[in-house]
Formats: sequence, structure tokens, C-alpha cells
Amino acid sequence: ERCLSCQAPRVMSSPGAIDTAVAYCQKNQWPLLSQALTYCWSNEFLDVFRQYFRDHASDFRGMKVGMGSSEHSLEQHAVFQEYLQLYEDRLSEYIESQLGGSSKEFYEELADAKDVQARDPESCDAGTALFIECLVASADYDSFYKVMVREAQKLEAREAMEKMRWDAAPTVAEGKTAEGGDA
Repeated sequence: ERCLSCQAPRVMSSPGAIDTAVAYCQKNQWPLLSQALTYCWSNEFLDVFRQYFRDHASDFRGMKVGMGSSEHSLEQHAVFQEYLQLYEDRLSEYIESQLGGSSKEFYEELADAKDVQARDPESCDAGTALFIECLVASADYDSFYKVMVREAQKLEAREAMEKMRWDAAPTVAEGKTAEGGDA
């Protein structure tokens, strides 16, 4: 499985990788980042966005993955803005209501983690680095667009399969007489 936004391989799929990343964040005094990392990799958080992508996939029908290969509509940009707001609201609500922190404090920790990663990439935990990459990609239109095009392609494939099943179904129903017996 892959990260929703950046499509990086999901190294966070194992509880051990999440625990290692959390320990790394705690060691570096990033309590909000460590807890947000756990929450953002949870199905509770991810399922909201998986559903959002499915619900809005039709707006990206027929589009190509390369940014320059398709014209982008105002509706697609509006879907992205709505997604960003949903993402920010979910993350901020969790940080503020569950962790007692502020978005400002969270983004300060994130900036510090990015600085540490930039100064000494070898010392950075792979799971934390992936989380940061995916978090940054979540706010990037290009990454969002790629996810939505792939989701639209899945939608089109499901619809094509359904049409094939429908087309392959028998076209003549068993006949009955008016009295309820076989014709």
C-alpha cells in the first residue's frame, strides 16, 4: 500500500515502523509530531480521505497523470481547495482537541524535524521522513491531482466491468403465463 498523497511505499504499514518513528520524534522533543504521525497513519484518519477521493473521482474522468498533458478545470481546483480545508480541519481538530496543542506548535515541530532531516539525513528515522514527505505532499496540487486521476481511472475501470457484466447477462427473461405457470 502507498501513502495517499505522495504515493511513496507505505513503510508505516507495520506497527513496529510506527513505534520507531514515534520514539524518534519523542527523542527529539516533538510530542505533537509523534502523536500526529500515529493518527495520520490510522484508518480513522485515512478513510476520510479515501472516501473523499472516491466521492470526487468523477471530476477527474479522462484526465492524464502528467500535469502538462491536461487542462485543469475550476471545478478540479475547487475540489482541491475543499480537500485542503478538510485535511487541515481534521489535523487541526485532532491536535487541538485530542493533544491540547496548537497548529502553530505542530508546524514548528514539523519545521524543526525538516531542518534536522536536511542537516543530517542519515540520522533521520525513515518512517518520520516518509511521514514528513507525505504530509508536505498532501498540500501539493500535483500530488493531489495524480491521486485523483488514479481514482478516476479506478472508477472508470469499475464502471467498465459493471457494463461488461450487464452486457453479458441474459437478455431474455424466463417467461410466465398470466396464470403464473411456465410459458
